[in-house]
Amino acid sequence: METLTNYNDHVPKTGSRMLITQFPDDESYSGVTHSDAHSEGGATLYSHVIDSPIPEENEDDVSGRFSRKTNQSNRSKDKRADNENTMGRQSGLSSVDFNDKVSETYERGGRGGGGEGGVSEEEYEVDSYPDSMSMDNLSETLSVTFEAPELRDEDFDTDLEVDDDKWLHPEKYDHDTTGLTKYLNACEEHDVTPVRYFMKHMMETNMNLGHHGLGPAAMRAMAVPLESNTTIEHLDLEGNWIGEEGVQPLCKLLRDNVYIVELNLAENKLGTEGALHVIDLMLENRNIENLNLTGNRITDNAGEPLGVMLKRNTTLRHLKLRHNELGERAAQCIKDALTDNESLETLDISWNHFMTRGCVRLAEAVKENVALKEVNVMMNGFGLEGAIALGEAIKVNRTLLRLDASYCRLPMEGAASIAHGLQHNETLQALNVGYNSLGPDGSLGLLLGLERNDCSNLTTLDLGNSKVTPQFKERQDKLEAERPLRVHHGGVLPDTKAREICMDPVEVFKRDPMTKLKEWVEQAGYRLIDLLRHFDKDQSMSISREEFVNGIKSARIEITDDQIDILLDRLDTDGDGEIDFSELIQGDNDHRSLKRELTQYQEDQRIREEETETALDAFLKNPSD
Repeated sequence: METLTNYNDHVPKTGSRMLITQFPDDESYSGVTHSDAHSEGGATLYSHVIDSPIPEENEDDVSGRFSRKTNQSNRSKDKRADNENTMGRQSGLSSVDFNDKVSETYERGGRGGGGEGGVSEEEYEVDSYPDSMSMDNLSETLSVTFEAPELRDEDFDTDLEVDDDKWLHPEKYDHDTTGLTKYLNACEEHDVTPVRYFMKHMMETNMNLGHHGLGPAAMRAMAVPLESNTTIEHLDLEGNWIGEEGVQPLCKLLRDNVYIVELNLAENKLGTEGALHVIDLMLENRNIENLNLTGNRITDNAGEPLGVMLKRNTTLRHLKLRHNELGERAAQCIKDALTDNESLETLDISWNHFMTRGCVRLAEAVKENVALKEVNVMMNGFGLEGAIALGEAIKVNRTLLRLDASYCRLPMEGAASIAHGLQHNETLQALNVGYNSLGPDGSLGLLLGLERNDCSNLTTLDLGNSKVTPQFKERQDKLEAERPLRVHHGGVLPDTKAREICMDPVEVFKRDPMTKLKEWVEQAGYRLIDLLRHFDKDQSMSISREEFVNGIKSARIEITDDQIDILLDRLDTDGDGEIDFSELIQGDNDHRSLKRELTQYQEDQRIREEETETALDAFLKNPSD
């Protein structure tokens, strides 16, 4: 092995590459910008690289520069000798033995580039000379190494060590409380495009994904992060048609979620099987307080599991089963469950297939329940027996605050029972029995029941478009002056003779003041914003009561003063006395929804009539059966 002794033999004047070794504490070299160490068997070689470029110099310049630094070289030699003595003492060797050891180490592997412990000449580059180094001492400096003490594993403190369990099972240690990572992985697994809105709002409490067109596959991917998400509390998935395939994984993962308190699954084509998955979820989940299953074609077969859930679940506060296909069996199960349930506060079972027997069971449930505060049984076939049972429920119940029994085929004969209930009830605040066949006499009977109850808390009585007599109007004005009561009806008859008005839902819809207003808007070729501008005379972007009345009259829309009051109360949702554009839009949406429901009602009626005719024909052909 050749030892480097002559600088001029090995280093060109420009662009050369060279290896410099020195002690770690040697401060005599300036311009060092990088250091590294290579070791083998306890011997460590410290190397430094100089990065500044090498200028071309003539021989006189080199001699002059080295002669000016003779004193600095001598000081460097003295300091290096001290370092050698120090390292020799640390290694247990004398200064002479230590120098011999260094030379032996260098010749064995430190220079040739082929040994295991050596450092190849090509590993580092030197582009300039150290200012503190003389030509005579350069070769001596290049051959300096030392033997460092042997190092042990316990001498090192490193954070690179990885727990085997964390390495093999990283999902156990994933502390992503939003679930974003899981969601992206699930999207890749199910081959669906991530929903940007979902990712953007994962840190918000309200997640509104209504009508985003998700479908079953996207729902399966979205269900994964919901299991561990700790932020979302209100989840709205209305109108995404996720079906049974999408709701099953969602319900499976939501069983362990303890943060979501409101779940909206309306209009998702769940069917009875999908609804059963949700019911199973509610048997285990103890955090969801608000559940919406509107418009999912849930049949009577879900009645028994639904009743079991209502008996066992003690956290559900609000339940919407609107616009489904529940019938008499489900009504019996609901009745049995609500007898024991003490947590449910709001129940919406409107627009189902409850006929007289089923409606009687529902009325009995309201009668026996001690927790319900709001019940909506709109658009179900109560009939006379149902009206009598409903009046008894109003009489006995002491917790109900709002009851909607509009479009329920309540006859005039049943009005007496409801009036008797109002005469004894002290808690009910709002009652809607509009668009039934109560007639002027039935409406008057309800008002007389209220008049005789000095402890009544009723503030709103909605009779829909039922006509009333002048006697009714006189008593109404007196009662409204004495109490905070507001009565809505279809206007006063021009004569004192009571007439019974047919309450066909189709005719009721045609006579509705909002229907008449919409017809005028369409005939005039207006948009809703045009209507607002037409009626808004002071350009305040809102319509006051006076502007609305003047606008109706100037447009010659056939709406009575009472119907104008009904329309104003319906549109003015915030109660500030004015109608802004957002409230006008909301009123239009509600009217469109009612029209869709009425269309569905007509279709259901047609099917029932066909079934009745078929059964009658079969009976006539076989009277003995």
